[in-house]
Amino acid sequence: MSLQQTFKIVYNACYGGFDLSSNALNEYNKRTSQNIVLPDYIDREDLVLIDMVTTMDSEELNSKNSKLKIKEFPIKFKEFLSWHEYDGKETVSIDYDKYIVQNVKIILQSDTTSDEKIKLITNLYTDLDKLECNKCNQNSYTLITASNLNL
Repeated sequence: MSLQQTFKIVYNACYGGFDLSSNALNEYNKRTSQNIVLPDYIDREDLVLIDMVTTMDSEELNSKNSKLKIKEFPIKFKEFLSWHEYDGKETVSIDYDKYIVQNVKIILQSDTTSDEKIKLITNLYTDLDKLECNKCNQNSYTLITASNLNL
């Protein structure tokens, strides 16, 4: 089994909005030697924030209207995240459609043979199948062949 690089994102899993308790914000400023007044200015990939969400007690970390959680994604999807927010409750997922479109475009524009392009595109879909994206309420994808690429 190959090791895959990942990255983590902090999001708010309840209605109310992304926030830290005043104690947690003070702790963040202490650890980073910063003077952040609003948590909105903290990067959601900030390693100190991720450590705090991982190690601090939930009641100590969150304000009364927040519930910070961490999601981990393969690094190759970093630029393909989709954020949705409703009344402060956030969801973050991978936009597989955007990922497929961008990568197929790159493959089709490459200076490789048609057979190699088909192989690369097939591998792209095979990789997504390995991630079981169908179980994540994502679209299921059809395998691309030479006939539907008009090659």
